[in-house]
Amino acid sequence: MKTLAKIFGSVLSLGAGWLGAKLVASAWKKATGEQPPSVAHPEEQQQAALGKVLSFAVISGASAAAIQALAKRWTRSLEDKASAV
Repeated sequence: MKTLAKIFGSVLSLGAGWLGAKLVASAWKKATGEQPPSVAHPEEQQQAALGKVLSFAVISGASAAAIQALAKRWTRSLEDKASAV
């Protein structure tokens, strides 16, 4: 059961990371009216001002770290519940 909780947590973490990246990119596009300067959009990344690139990197990095921490905590609580049964 503990292994199943780890697998589920990993899948959840990947899904949450993907969703988080999409949300940050969507928020960036709504706020600026431009595609985000990310690896997914290399032309925009090369043409964007350094401040925009750094801003997007900080925002996307912070959201990724938060998502990862929340997913790990949730997975740990699932593992604890699974080992208690």
